[in-house]
Amino acid sequence: PSPPLPPPMGAAASMPAARNGPFAPSLSHTTRVVRLYRTSLRTARDWAVDIELWIVEATKIRAQFDKNRDVGPARARQLVDEGLAKLIDYRHPDPYIPNYLKGGSKYQRNVPPPPELANSSHPPDEFLMK
Repeated sequence: PSPPLPPPMGAAASMPAARNGPFAPSLSHTTRVVRLYRTSLRTARDWAVDIELWIVEATKIRAQFDKNRDVGPARARQLVDEGLAKLIDYRHPDPYIPNYLKGGSKYQRNVPPPPELANSSHPPDEFLMK
């Protein structure tokens, strides 16, 4: 037998919890569609190297969502599930993280001092009495 094929690049990268949780089946259909759309735009941003390229991809994504706006409920659920599977396949192995968020290059770069040091801006009284 031949060796198994490696998974696609998107499947090899684990989906962060922040991008996985919003698709719980208990959410309303509208909420799932909105979250799928926003996450699709973020995923397209991960792959685009230029804002013009991202705008073109965002327009294509919007056209796909608009094309399926007036389908029945069963077909709509199926489309959301297919969209989520496609989103997982297209994940970037190193997604863009804004520098000020956790995982970004500037996250907690200037950590504030502990409160016990921040509140004691004056020397202790025993040093002042000398």
